[in-house]
Amino acid sequence: MHISVVIATVGRTRHLATSLAAYARLVADTPPFEVIVVLDGEDPDSLAVASRPYPFPTRVLSQPAAGIGPAKNLGVSAARGDFIVFLNDDTRPEPSCLRAHAEAQERLGPCIVVGRVDWDPEQVITPYMAWLAPAGHQFNFTRLEPDAPLPWDACWGAHLGAPRAWLLDEPFDPSLPYPVLEDGEWAYRQTMRGRALRYVPTTRALHDHYIGGPRDYAFRPRAAGATAWRVAARHPRLAYRLLVRPVLAAFAATALAIWPTRWRRRTVWDLAYRWGYVSGLLVPPLSRGYVPVRSVPEAVE
Repeated sequence: MHISVVIATVGRTRHLATSLAAYARLVADTPPFEVIVVLDGEDPDSLAVASRPYPFPTRVLSQPAAGIGPAKNLGVSAARGDFIVFLNDDTRPEPSCLRAHAEAQERLGPCIVVGRVDWDPEQVITPYMAWLAPAGHQFNFTRLEPDAPLPWDACWGAHLGAPRAWLLDEPFDPSLPYPVLEDGEWAYRQTMRGRALRYVPTTRALHDHYIGGPRDYAFRPRAAGATAWRVAARHPRLAYRLLVRPVLAAFAATALAIWPTRWRRRTVWDLAYRWGYVSGLLVPPLSRGYVPVRSVPEAVE
């Protein structure tokens, strides 16, 4: 077994089913692979979906609700492949995705691959979603050069590949309470060990996660701000980057927004995100679970 795909999930059955179905449509010369679904908490519906017969090897693991980091670590520990690909339960691979991961390791040498994520064109893409990615606060691929070394903060766990040995000796931090920044903190430790991150856009996957506007996304920046304290405590060198600079940037963005010529809907979105992060620094959100995937409202279906 060459590649082990690890999908951490809880409570998003429809999206998991769509994602798993996509692995049956990979190109014929895809390297041998398995799919490991890790249930982070009791989830009978997702268990039923993951336990269906598929034309590729699958395994289902479960753990008491502990978070995305421990779920990924559990999947890695059970994997048979020497290369791990993480994809979210709402992110389906394009047919050549896993083949591109294998080709990247042959072309670039052992490295951590940051995979491309685009909104699923078969689903509704709101203006707010188009602002968040691929050139916004969620995913900013426009600042990345293909195959070139990346900074640690360009590592996004929604689509990520890495040698299994690197994940065993540097696992995800199980103490981080929210499903955010666990990828960046892990990438920082990997870069401190001299391990390369590379952006490989041919490893494309499609993301189905409806976000109508800032209210739907409010948990994410607050959770990032709350997690930043823990990451900075573990890595004091990151204190300015994670604690001070975002506050300064929020004040600067607010000051610039005073000018009427700069006032746009996206200005409001940007301020909501930045001050959401700052509020998370001050008051952590109560929820600790995954960000739910909302159904598309009837009016826009």
